[in-house]
Amino acid sequence: MSRARTPTALPTYSPMLATTAPLPRDESHWAAEVKWDGMRVLVYVPGDGTVQVRSRTGGDATERYPELTALAELLGGHAVVLDGEVVALGGDGTPSFGALQERMSLRRPAQIHVATHSTPVTLMVFDLLHRDGRDLTRLPYTARRTMLQELDLDRDRGPVSTPPSWIGDLHAAVEWTEAYGIEGIVAKRLDSHYEPGQRSRAWIKHKHRQSLDVRIGGWLADERGGLRSVLAGVPESLGLRYLGAVGSGIGVNESNDLAELLRHLETDRSPFLHIPADLGRPDSTVHWATPALAAEVEYQEFTAGGILRQPVWKGLREITPQPPPAF
Repeated sequence: MSRARTPTALPTYSPMLATTAPLPRDESHWAAEVKWDGMRVLVYVPGDGTVQVRSRTGGDATERYPELTALAELLGGHAVVLDGEVVALGGDGTPSFGALQERMSLRRPAQIHVATHSTPVTLMVFDLLHRDGRDLTRLPYTARRTMLQELDLDRDRGPVSTPPSWIGDLHAAVEWTEAYGIEGIVAKRLDSHYEPGQRSRAWIKHKHRQSLDVRIGGWLADERGGLRSVLAGVPESLGLRYLGAVGSGIGVNESNDLAELLRHLETDRSPFLHIPADLGRPDSTVHWATPALAAEVEYQEFTAGGILRQPVWKGLREITPQPPPAF
C-alpha cells in the first residue's frame, strides 16, 4: 500500500524582471537565453503530485495549462519552484503569440481539453528558485542553471523544456534568434543572484524589431479632434490592405503636423479593402484619407489576422515600391 507524499511548504516568489538596455560589450561575464514572447509564469511543485502555475502578477493559471501537470512525474518527488515562459509553438517550431493568446483566453474545461491537442503549450524553464527545502535565489546564475539541468526535464520530450543558454557569446544568440524569427534574447550576468520582484540590470533584454513602409489611409481622432493614431495599410492590386492603427511613437508636435497633412487628404470613403467592425472606439472618431502619405513603422510580428503587433511609428518617408509583407 503506497503512502501519500507529504507536500513541502514552498515560499511564494515574484518574478525577477529584465531591464531594456544596450547589450554589454564584454560578453565573457554574460550568458544569453531566448526571449520566447510567451506568458511568464512561476511553477510550484511541492512534491505531492500536484502542480500550481502562477502568472507574473500572481494569478492562478493552473487550470488553463493542464499539460504542465506532467512536471510532477518528471520531478520524481523533488519539491521545486521554477521560473519560465509558457509558449505555443507553430508548425515551424517557433513561438506563435497569436496561438498562445487563444489558449490564454479559454476558461471552460471542455474548451481547454480540446486545446491541449489542437494548440498544445510548452513550458520553457530558465531558472530554479527553490529545491527540496532550500532557497536558491542567493546562488549565482551559473549554479542555479547547473542545478536546473540536473533535473533533466527534457528527457521525455514532453510539454517541458530547458533550452540551452549561450555562455560568453551574446552575438551568436542574437544571430540565432534573428534567423529563426524569435522575439529576442535576455542577457544575464553569470554571477547574478535572483532578485524576486525586482527589475535588475543584471538581466538585460534585447528585442528584434522589423520595419515596414506603409501608406496612411486614415486616422483616429480623440474627443477634441486631435490625432490619436494613424491607420496603416499596404497597397495591393484591388486596394489598401489594412494593417492596424499606429499611435505609439508619435510625439505631440508630429501629431499636430500629421493631423494637418491628413485633413487636406480627408475623404468620405475608406481606401481599405476590409476594416475591423470595431475600429472606432467610444472616445475616438474614424477619418478616412487618400493614401498619399507613406511612413515607416517598426513591429514585432503579424497576428494570424494580418495585423501589426506592437507597431511603433518611425516617421514619414518618400513613397518607394515595396512588395506586400508575408505573414
